[in-house]
Amino acid sequence: MIPYMSNADHNSWYSTGNESAKEGNNEDALIAYDKALELDPNHVSAWNNKGIVLARLGRFEEAISCYDRAIELNSEYANAWYSKANALRNFGQSLVDKANDDRTNAPKLVNRSIALFDSADKCYDKGDIISGKKRES
Repeated sequence: MIPYMSNADHNSWYSTGNESAKEGNNEDALIAYDKALELDPNHVSAWNNKGIVLARLGRFEEAISCYDRAIELNSEYANAWYSKANALRNFGQSLVDKANDDRTNAPKLVNRSIALFDSADKCYDKGDIISGKKRES
């Protein structure tokens, strides 16, 4: 349960979101990150961490949108690139899993998942370039 914070600033809400996420209280974390972003819509780490929580909940498309916003605000923020890559990969895997149960739509689902895996690889590469683990080619 999020404590009542009448005069809290964006960093207080961000910290509350981090604590809630660490404790596994994903819904409370989302509320806190939303409050932080309401007060500071350019808080890159709040966008990234909100995406992480959404991805944990299997809400991959929403998570990817959060990472895209973080990257838009700071294209050199490697964590957002890595987080986006993980969400793309997990989203792709969820489509492969769905294809196993839905033979009618399986080809479409598998093709979409392949595109997501390719995008994930590009995001991992970008994160590696930013963090110095890999040279730009």
